[in-house]
Amino acid sequence: MSEYICHDFKTPRNDTSKRLPDTFKAIPVLFYVSLVGAAYFMTVDWIAYKNAQQEKLQAETRKAMIDEEKNKLDAEKVELDQETAKAEGLAKWMEGARNVQPISAAIARSMPLEVRLSDLTLERSAQVPSNLALSLRINGGSITEIGMMETGLSRLQYRSVSPQQSKDGDVIEYKSTLVRQDQ
Repeated sequence: MSEYICHDFKTPRNDTSKRLPDTFKAIPVLFYVSLVGAAYFMTVDWIAYKNAQQEKLQAETRKAMIDEEKNKLDAEKVELDQETAKAEGLAKWMEGARNVQPISAAIARSMPLEVRLSDLTLERSAQVPSNLALSLRINGGSITEIGMMETGLSRLQYRSVSPQQSKDGDVIEYKSTLVRQDQ
């Protein structure tokens, strides 16, 4: 072994930096205070987050209830709209309907006593409720009775549209559409 001893000789230096000011001693204190503050704000934010989640669940429950109620009301509205449409259709049907008793009475009065009406049908059209489909069968009559019948209907302000008549022996079949003249 060598007996050589190495010495580190350091000379005092004047150009070294000075110590940090005393105000820098507050840096660690501020660090720990900021850690405590961050922990506080994290806790407050976490509690607010949990409260917001609960409020969100409550709001979703309320929204589901309101949506269910809205769907019920919408279904009820659709049902009422359908009923309204049916009622309006019925009102139009009734508005287009004329009393058929005067028509049948006018047809019966226009026939002489020796002629018999074996069949009289008055039907309303679903597309045009104010028009009536007339079909009748006359036994023992002639074409003149049909003319008298049309005269009686014209007094009630009805006219025959596209009349069709056929004679089979003593039986005359007559079909026509009666349209109100004021339309």
